[in-house]
Amino acid sequence: MIRIKNNDDHHTSISTFTILTYNCLASNLAESQYFPKTNPTHLDFSYRSKLFEKELQSFNADIVCLQEIHEENFQQWLSPFLLQLGYDEGTFAKRGGTKAKDGVVIFFKRDKFKLINQHRLDYFDRAQDQFPTETSLATYNVALFCLLQMQNVKTNVSNKEEQQIWICNTHINWNHTLPATQFFQIRTLFNELTQLHKNTCDQSFVIVGDFNSTPDSIVHDYIRNGFLTDTADYYSKVYEIFLPLFDGDSTKTRKYLTEPHMYKNTMESAYNKDTFLIPFTTRIVDNFCGTIDYIYYQRNRMRPLHLLNPLHNDEELVIHNDFTLPNEQHPSDHLPLMAELDLLSKSSENDD
Repeated sequence: MIRIKNNDDHHTSISTFTILTYNCLASNLAESQYFPKTNPTHLDFSYRSKLFEKELQSFNADIVCLQEIHEENFQQWLSPFLLQLGYDEGTFAKRGGTKAKDGVVIFFKRDKFKLINQHRLDYFDRAQDQFPTETSLATYNVALFCLLQMQNVKTNVSNKEEQQIWICNTHINWNHTLPATQFFQIRTLFNELTQLHKNTCDQSFVIVGDFNSTPDSIVHDYIRNGFLTDTADYYSKVYEIFLPLFDGDSTKTRKYLTEPHMYKNTMESAYNKDTFLIPFTTRIVDNFCGTIDYIYYQRNRMRPLHLLNPLHNDEELVIHNDFTLPNEQHPSDHLPLMAELDLLSKSSENDD
């Protein structure tokens, strides 16, 4: 783990915790036709599962958020394995549709957290409810929310809700040529979070997962700024999709696209140019090498202390294009991210 330099030690810390996000490449998708450069032996789940076990034991994260977990693997392998390591049995949300076999899952250390609430979000269902005529918005992707209560906090905080954290694990649609679909999903996620948060502003939250979006995309424009900027390259394409859904009313369409979410200007990616200076990527396959997985936190309620170097000792291979995923040492086509976050007392917001 790489230590992050912080200049705000005057803030009151409630407790620290580590959170891992990792797209594990569903076993039904780990086929040679998709990964021709990978040795078929290294695609076999019996081989990959041993590497996953070694990694998960080594990371020893307090909260584990995984994407593309096959339902049978969750029930028969992953949940029993992590239970032995001190985690809960796991909360699983399978993607919808008749063909989907995988989903997202959240585990937490039993001695560190207690589960207060859980909630799933099906983007397909929301698209069908809100915009039934636009089929491109209705894709089988999912988000999972778990409200966790911290145990054994190091600071005496009278408000119990300040010790509670919403953990959101999501897997957004992969097709970057459909920015309207990706925008709809991330907008829906923040609306859902607002509803879960509506009775209190004291609970904090972290959003992690496979966003299938590079840092300069529509998804991260919305997360960081709180709305879409109408000067962005993709804005006109998204506008064209939504305009007929609002009966050609440009005012309503622009409001839908540019109305800010309530957490605007408070979201920060744990891995960014200020905290992680080495060449950074989370997925390497075929001709793609880039960042599409993220850990987002509220910078007014948390600060990163340490970050995992996901490339281990392979930076040189990546730079010289001699590296592909999965491989003998890396069991997925994605790399894991992990951050140690310091949860701050809400009173610390007034110090900024």
